[in-house]
Amino acid sequence: MTTVVVFLKGCPTAALGPYGNERVATPALDALAAGGVVFDAHFATRPEPAGVLAFRPPPGKPSAVIRHTRPANDSLLEFYAGWGRLFDARPDPADKSPLDALLRVLPDAVRAAAGGLLWVECDRLTTPWDVPAEVFAEYIEDVLEDDEEYGEPIRPWADPPAGWFDSDDLASWELLHRTLAAAVTTFDADLGHLFGRLRELLPDATLVLTADHGFPLGEHDVVGRFRPYLHEELVHLPLIVRSPQGEGGRRVAGLTAPEDVAAWLAGGVGIGPLLRGEVEAIREQVVSRLPGEAAVRTADWAYLHPLATDPDDDPRGPMLFRKPADRAEVLNVVGEHGEVAEGLFQVISSG
Repeated sequence: MTTVVVFLKGCPTAALGPYGNERVATPALDALAAGGVVFDAHFATRPEPAGVLAFRPPPGKPSAVIRHTRPANDSLLEFYAGWGRLFDARPDPADKSPLDALLRVLPDAVRAAAGGLLWVECDRLTTPWDVPAEVFAEYIEDVLEDDEEYGEPIRPWADPPAGWFDSDDLASWELLHRTLAAAVTTFDADLGHLFGRLRELLPDATLVLTADHGFPLGEHDVVGRFRPYLHEELVHLPLIVRSPQGEGGRRVAGLTAPEDVAAWLAGGVGIGPLLRGEVEAIREQVVSRLPGEAAVRTADWAYLHPLATDPDDDPRGPMLFRKPADRAEVLNVVGEHGEVAEGLFQVISSG
């Protein structure tokens, strides 16, 4: 049986329908979730592009990678070198859709990975976003009358620079999030076509959708990968698995990390017991690290500990947030729960 992993480079998980967003239309992802298993507490241990290095092709089995990305990511040659075949499917401006390049190489890649693992890497949710005018218009219908007030049409903010963001600037917040909504809906439509083609080529395949890191959209005053702030918006990852023998429409609350998925894909245990509904949890915490900050998450808490601060930034001290109640991580309760914070700091230190 072939397993197909659709691996997203940077994905704002909170913008996806299966993860509770009711404002953004994602019918293809909603259908995938309805027919599969959704992992609600999947967190990156290394929330950056190099997080992909946690994964390896299964030993002794066929494997192939499709790079459906705009630039060649030569910084990850170590990852690509381990696979049986590498297919480049970079979007061609001459195509009607960015998806066309991927669909062209898909049959050959499926044959190359038959009975093993097919890895489809995609950067369509990283900036600059693909935002067709007609899709963007659906997300700004309620403010189109502002065109007359400001004397010019409202255009999508498709390439916001990584940097500081004033979250009190509600107009910019709305423009940023509505643009992202249009980009997600556009990408979701292409995913629907991809999933349909995969069903034709591999009717018995297991399909996995996940990502390497999130994408901050103004939360905690940051856009993009600008600072190593290990908040929910950067470390929370989607993980949806649909298999022919699986139980569709089920959600898993237990904590998981990319290493758990990698172990399962390589033939080990990993997320297998969770996927089969045999256990409710396989780990007590997930530790995330970037140069400058470390964090640990449990079922009840998220603890963030800055290790270094940019000299131009305001001081950033330890932070503790209740989970799952404080999903947005806005109420720092470290002063009220010092013993909890100290215990979680020891987890970081021991690693």
